[in-house]
Amino acid sequence: NMDLSTVLSQVLVLFILITIGLILKKTNIFEEDFIKGLSNFIIYATLPALLVTSLNYDFSKELLNNGLLILIIGPFAYLFAILIGLLFVKLKHIKEPDRGIYLFSMIFPNTAFMGYPVSLLIYGEKGLFYAVIFNLLFNMLLWTLGVILTNPKSNTKINFKMLINPGTISIAIGLVLFLFSITLPRPLFDALDSLGKATTPLAMIVIGTMLGDSSVGNVIKNKKLIAVVLIRLIIIPIPILFILSVLPIPKMVAGVIAILMAMPVAANAAIFARRSDSNYKLASESVFLSTLFSIATIPIFISLVVKLIGM
Repeated sequence: NMDLSTVLSQVLVLFILITIGLILKKTNIFEEDFIKGLSNFIIYATLPALLVTSLNYDFSKELLNNGLLILIIGPFAYLFAILIGLLFVKLKHIKEPDRGIYLFSMIFPNTAFMGYPVSLLIYGEKGLFYAVIFNLLFNMLLWTLGVILTNPKSNTKINFKMLINPGTISIAIGLVLFLFSITLPRPLFDALDSLGKATTPLAMIVIGTMLGDSSVGNVIKNKKLIAVVLIRLIIIPIPILFILSVLPIPKMVAGVIAILMAMPVAANAAIFARRSDSNYKLASESVFLSTLFSIATIPIFISLVVKLIGM
């Protein structure tokens, strides 16, 4: 069990890494192609390795039951986010293509790039296990609703082939290993483990380079965007946290769901919007601004989790 100061110093580690990425981008040490390559390296190598090793637990009833609990509670958390998002775009009369981008920003937290490292810091390996299970829901929503929202031509067919991606494949492999208590051969496990451990620093550096792309001045002028970011970081997660804190469920399950729902906008927003020629600048600004604000909100939110739910 960690006390708050340890948690906060760990969160600080993440933000120092983000700053390093920002500096490398601002000083042009990182070329755009390199950043793209680095993102692909995380998506196709380090993140799958992290997923497989984090699920490589001996099968236990407790982990399975808690995992199922997450799959039952999780959709309600997303449903709440969707309702709040729809209410906002309706009240503010936001039109396409911005409407889809704003909705995406409110609904999809950065559960992998930031959620995994933070869960791992606070709850250790087991917390990461639960975060990975929660991410199954994220993936299903991302490749269905997420694809529609970031494609303003909205005649888009939901492409279920997209559900077969490095993230879901590695989770599937990990779950098979877990359900059948298959232990990977030591050298293979160690290789994947060391590769997976690179995810946190690399992901934070990539996030930093994204921040290095935007200028704070321009972004701060967009009042709607600031509102959307505050909804993503505060308005959505706080009620979810209160509800989770009174439910009769294990502390770690409640804590992981709450923390993941308090993450900044998923980096996929920018990637998806760029792919379908939506308002990709707005999407990357929402990732930028929410990540910037989360430097303040994440530590505060974690201290609330510790107070309300406990470790």
